[in-house]
Amino acid sequence: MSRFITLLNDGHTGVTFPMELYQNPEYFSMMPVILNKFGEEIAVINTTEELKDSVPMYSVLKKIDGLDAEVYIRETCYPYFWHGNEAACSLPAMNEILFGRNGSKNTFTFEKDGKTFDVTLERSEPSKLKWVKTDYSIKPDSSIKIISSSKSYVVYLKDDVAVIKIMTFADDSVPGKIYECFEELKNAKGYIVDVRGNGGGNSSNADAVAALFIKENFKSCFAETQVYEPTIKAWSLFREDFKGLSLNEAKEKYAGDSESIKSYRIGRNMFYVRDNGDQVKASAPGKLEGPVVVLMNENSVSAAEDFVDVMKMYTDAVFVGNNTAGTSGQPLFENLESGGSFRICTRRCIAQNGEDIYNKGFAPDVKITQSLKNFIDGVDAVMEKGLEVLKSRIN
Repeated sequence: MSRFITLLNDGHTGVTFPMELYQNPEYFSMMPVILNKFGEEIAVINTTEELKDSVPMYSVLKKIDGLDAEVYIRETCYPYFWHGNEAACSLPAMNEILFGRNGSKNTFTFEKDGKTFDVTLERSEPSKLKWVKTDYSIKPDSSIKIISSSKSYVVYLKDDVAVIKIMTFADDSVPGKIYECFEELKNAKGYIVDVRGNGGGNSSNADAVAALFIKENFKSCFAETQVYEPTIKAWSLFREDFKGLSLNEAKEKYAGDSESIKSYRIGRNMFYVRDNGDQVKASAPGKLEGPVVVLMNENSVSAAEDFVDVMKMYTDAVFVGNNTAGTSGQPLFENLESGGSFRICTRRCIAQNGEDIYNKGFAPDVKITQSLKNFIDGVDAVMEKGLEVLKSRIN
């Protein structure tokens, strides 16, 4: 079913296995390493105590079972999940490599300090793996003053800059909690809003945060929803006058005949109703004045992309990072008899400037990704670039 549904090539479409399978090591065991992708490099960011000498930290993955790592991922992993925007597939690809049946093996070719070596690794029960204790977090900054935080967001001051990092828009309390910080936020000279890794949630929450930077009312994201009327489709397929016509030819032939155009489109799954966005009232406690930088990446998904859309349309913010996922669109969830579930996208979001962002995402003004060296050094290169851009605008 995963292979079938992946043919839809959509980021809001996928299959979730029953929880019993996820919790059963017979089916979901893990390799004794943790991999992460940094640009074009895939590297080991943790390993077990048993393996730490034979697979050193930050070894770069070159091959799996003799195949170039990227070729292996494309041929073995991508058939089971969406791959319309390849950059947005790094996290599920790493999971696909690491997890599998208990006792299953792969031979990995790594490179470290200019030397290449092979090692065969076996998946085993995750609870039995003893990981090396590592500290690969970003270096602490003593100049940061945290104003408010939860597992869903954090608001802090760094010198004269305010940073609002939002991990999810699924938490309905986030806008209100950030609004409570308004009096402290308004004194900042500039703002960074970080939605990297934000998996989305409720677009109304995204709009509410964007309202802090927009004085007037504004519109939320645009979208198209497909309309399917089976009877009209059946009639359309039997119409001899439609056969062999392209859409442009049908438009020309039936100019002024909206019902025939509708029938033609429905018969070919091409009839959409356009939603030009809801009007969003300026309900924020005020407007935060000053330059704004938005940080985003390929793991900024769904409502996070709606946030980027609104900020691009109604503010002069500068966008730093990588293209967003290009997956925005309301998913429909359905349970399966097995206990698992699937979801399928029900609408196609469109940028308010008319740009089609499907499987492309919104592009940044300044493109930069976190490199393996940045990670090893404990440097958040995207944040550093964002601060650099912001301070140049402040000055």
